[in-house]
Amino acid sequence: MDYNVMQTFWTLLIRDARTFQQHIFTRMIDACVWSGVSLYVSQYLLPLFGIDPKFASFLVLSNLAVWAVFEVGTNMSIFLGDLHANNSLSYYLSLPISSNLIFIRIALMDAYKSFMATIPLLVLAKLILQENFALSAINYPKLIVCWILAHILFGFFGLFVSSMTNSFEYITTIRQRILFPIWYLGCYQFTWYMLFKINPTIAYINLINPIVYVLEGMRGCINFNLETIPFYICILMMIAFTLLFGYFGIHNFKKRLNCL
Repeated sequence: MDYNVMQTFWTLLIRDARTFQQHIFTRMIDACVWSGVSLYVSQYLLPLFGIDPKFASFLVLSNLAVWAVFEVGTNMSIFLGDLHANNSLSYYLSLPISSNLIFIRIALMDAYKSFMATIPLLVLAKLILQENFALSAINYPKLIVCWILAHILFGFFGLFVSSMTNSFEYITTIRQRILFPIWYLGCYQFTWYMLFKINPTIAYINLINPIVYVLEGMRGCINFNLETIPFYICILMMIAFTLLFGYFGIHNFKKRLNCL
C-alpha cells in the first residue's frame, strides 16, 4: 500500500485520538459507575437471595469487554448525527485514500473510545470486591489480547449496525431488539455450557452470537473452575466476526453513499 496513503490514515487516527482526549475522563466515569454498581449489588446484595458470592468475580472480566456493547448505541448516535448534520464523512471520502480506510478508521476509533473507558475497571473491581477477587489469578497476556480484540470487534459491529440504520428513530429499536438480547443472552451471567445443560437448542443457536465468544474468551483468562469454550476458539471466532462485520458494514455504507 502507498506510503502516503498510510501516513494520511495514521494521521487521521492520531488526530481523532487527540480530539477524544477531552472526553476520556467522562467516559471512564460512566464505565466505572455502571461496573461498580453491578459488582457491588452482585457481591453484597444478591447473596441474600442465595446467589453464589463468587458471582461478582465472575462478572469482572466480562465488564471489561461488554461495556463496548453499550458504547455501540452512543457511537451510532454520533455517526448518524454527523450524516444528517455536518456530514464530515463526505469530506473524508474526498481525501486521496481508499474509502475502505475511512470506514476502518471509524470502527477503530470507536474501539479505541470504548477500550479507554474500561482501563480503570480492574482496579475498581479490586477496590469493591477486596479479597473476593484476586488480580494475581489473571493471565494478563491472554487478557490483553482478548480485551483489545473484543473492542475492535464491537467497533466493527457498530459500523455494521449503523450501516443498516437510516435515522435516529431506529436507535431505540436497535438497542432493544439487537443490543440487549445479544448481551443478556450472550453468556454475561452464565457460561455457554450452563446454557447447554438447560437448553441445548438455544445454546447452539447462541453460537451465532459474537458476544458469546467475547465473554467466554475473557473468562478463559482466569481460572474459575468452570467449563468454557476453549480460548483459542474464542479468539478465532472474534477475528472471524470482526472481518464479517467489517466487510458488510463497509459494503453497506459504500452502497448507501454511492462509493461503489
